[in-house]
Amino acid sequence: MKLLILLFFISLALKSCAPPEYEMVFEVEAGNHYLIETPVYVELEDGEFDENASLCLHLHYGDVVVPGQIEFMDDERQRIWWIVNLEPGESAVYGLTVDDQCYTDDYTWEQVDEHSTRLVFDDNPVIQYEHPVFDPDDIEGTKKPYHHVFEPTGDDLITKGPGGLYSHHRGIFYGYNHIYINDERIDIWHANDGERSEHVEVIREFTGPVMGGHIVRIHWKDHDGNPFIEETRDFRVYRQPSGETLIDFNSILHATDGPVILDGDRQHAGVQFRASQFVADNSEYTSFIRPPEWSHLEPDEEIEGVHMYDLPWNAMHFRINEKPFTVSYMSHPSNPDDAEMSERLYGRFGEFFPYEVVEGDPLVVNYRFWISEGVPPSVEELDRRYQGFAYPYGIPTIWDSVYGPIRYTP
Repeated sequence: MKLLILLFFISLALKSCAPPEYEMVFEVEAGNHYLIETPVYVELEDGEFDENASLCLHLHYGDVVVPGQIEFMDDERQRIWWIVNLEPGESAVYGLTVDDQCYTDDYTWEQVDEHSTRLVFDDNPVIQYEHPVFDPDDIEGTKKPYHHVFEPTGDDLITKGPGGLYSHHRGIFYGYNHIYINDERIDIWHANDGERSEHVEVIREFTGPVMGGHIVRIHWKDHDGNPFIEETRDFRVYRQPSGETLIDFNSILHATDGPVILDGDRQHAGVQFRASQFVADNSEYTSFIRPPEWSHLEPDEEIEGVHMYDLPWNAMHFRINEKPFTVSYMSHPSNPDDAEMSERLYGRFGEFFPYEVVEGDPLVVNYRFWISEGVPPSVEELDRRYQGFAYPYGIPTIWDSVYGPIRYTP
């Protein structure tokens, strides 16, 4: 089965089946997989809308209306984003109108302080980007940028910053403890000896009714402060039902001056999520939910041995101040194989794989985090959510097409 997101411009043929007020008509086919609160887009080669346009998509010609959002690319292309819900074998037709009657709230960015920005939706904080300037007199506080995550229905953080158990674990973060450039070993994970990852600039910000986020440039630097990796990190949050947060983490690592070997172990490398210090202090409430092939393992024991390789997804359930949360960590099929999953009941998990980055051949990774508050989701629900991430999109090549082409055949 094909998953198609087909774009039909208004034509004489369309006028016979669509009311004339529709600017465009789209059809989405789910193929063999579930699309549950899944973000999708169509790409327009020639920009059709100005930056102030407010878009609405009418499902089945008016029965249900959902907001759309324009993403402006570097050239004349534009993307129209919205959220779909389909079961396997289903399809849906959307008519696009330009008005602002289908939503009342947007994702917006606000400045917390000079080195911290916060994404807000409907007056509630969602994520917070911490990007300190490196200070050799305060290495611990300034050695890496990271993203905090707030609880879906409140103002409190569910992630940890500096301090607490393993101070270098912070929110959603990325690093390797064994990096080799020629004979020099660099540790971006702990970053205690002058090596660090450091924010350079915000390339682009996203605001609107469907998603909020940004693309940032980060340099990975050696002990002398010289960059050896340039990272482009694309971090987006998508509109979801109350009590849920959906985050996409997409990163490209470019070697800037010769080959770079990324190595280490599953406890000290990769893209990782670290929950609040409260979780470490109350780890008896932490458990893991795993895909069917791993479901025979005890939920309150950390994964080990042959079972830890190539999990498509994993989920960690924990409590903070009596509130239950589940964070699902999803690894896109395009990520490198033989990844080792790390689990820690104190509140950290994520996957690691070694990799050599050479000039002209960057390392591209794509992850999704689905966060829900309350009763933990079932294995079946988590697996269905993963399908909406893994199967609709093609393998990414560059940052501005990490979500894949308009038309893709799995």
